[in-house]
Amino acid sequence: MEDSKGSVPRITGSREELELKLHDAGKKIVQLTETVQKKDVEMQGMEERYKKYIEKAKSVIKTLDPKQNPNAAPETMALRTQLSEKDRLLETLEQETEKARAVREMEERLISSAFYNLSMQMHRSSVENRLSNIHSTSSSHGQSFLARQRQLQQAQAAAGGRAGSNFMNAS
Repeated sequence: MEDSKGSVPRITGSREELELKLHDAGKKIVQLTETVQKKDVEMQGMEERYKKYIEKAKSVIKTLDPKQNPNAAPETMALRTQLSEKDRLLETLEQETEKARAVREMEERLISSAFYNLSMQMHRSSVENRLSNIHSTSSSHGQSFLARQRQLQQAQAAAGGRAGSNFMNAS
């Protein structure tokens, strides 16, 4: 049983091969035992920390539990009553705020509608005045459009001059 390369094949299970496997297995066993020891040390540390955490949790529970700490019970009851009073106060303030918001919105609507009505009345009255002026000036005097415009400008200039003199007299 020779290979094409001319070397003699090794027999599986020879003594040298078995010793080599045994040596490798021994190394692996040593490494694994070291790893197990390290893990044991880590677990002991974790267990100690766990015990400390448990003790802390127990002490916190004792301080918070009113049955365990009779001095804390009146304080917690007083704090709970204060909290409930503040909650009620908050609810009433929120209701009042909502009512005030509704009133403000209603007032804004009323103001805008009143302003709209006032502006419509002023517009109607100014249109009626212009129409009455146009009819009275055109029918009674028979003036042209340009003549009426001149009269309006003269009336405005006279009114502006009087307003300016009134302003100067007031100061």
